[in-house]
Amino acid sequence: MKNISINLLTNVVLLLAGILLIVFNNQPDLLDWVARIIGMMFMLPSIAYLMVVALRHTPAKVSNDYLGVLPAIGGLCFGIIMLAKPQLFSGVLTVFMGALLIVLGLFHIIYLFLSRKAVEVKGWYYLLPLIVTVYGLLILFVDGWRNREDNVVLMTGIGLLMFNVTSVQEYFAERKARRNAPALPHIADDEPDGTTEAPKASEAQPDDTGRDCAHDPDEEKYLHVEV
Repeated sequence: MKNISINLLTNVVLLLAGILLIVFNNQPDLLDWVARIIGMMFMLPSIAYLMVVALRHTPAKVSNDYLGVLPAIGGLCFGIIMLAKPQLFSGVLTVFMGALLIVLGLFHIIYLFLSRKAVEVKGWYYLLPLIVTVYGLLILFVDGWRNREDNVVLMTGIGLLMFNVTSVQEYFAERKARRNAPALPHIADDEPDGTTEAPKASEAQPDDTGRDCAHDPDEEKYLHVEV
């Protein structure tokens, strides 16, 4: 259930990001705003962690606090720089978007290839991941695409939508495979052959006097004691 929730959350976030990038791809300085949003994503968790450390700080935990304080301060400084100077990160974001599309496309291609024996994978399932990968390669290696921010943003948004469509295709293919899988009979661990053995009756154990005490508990009090 946890894996399903994480996958669903990832797909929802990427879907929303793709829609926003497509809708606002013609806005001026869009990559600057993307850099600012990423800067806020660095700042908010860092500020929250530093506040928690400040409220719960005790002298006995000084060494343990520094392990988390230093990365939090680094993330806070990095977020402030991205908010103050987003232009410095425009080129980095272009590379990041191209690399993201390549990773997402190759992920689905490899996953479909490895799942072809367990799931019915049709040939056209590979089309969208292949297009996503090509988009990423164009952004990284073709100057005419990389130097235009509107192209980069639009292609990234379309690529994220294609990623979600491929995820939906995989979901229905896996669901169909599970529905068509033959049901196996349930065999309990203590019944390896599907049958149970009746418990064996315990054998009578004589006491020191030779009496059989298995069926008469009162006889157990008669014990032979040597003085």
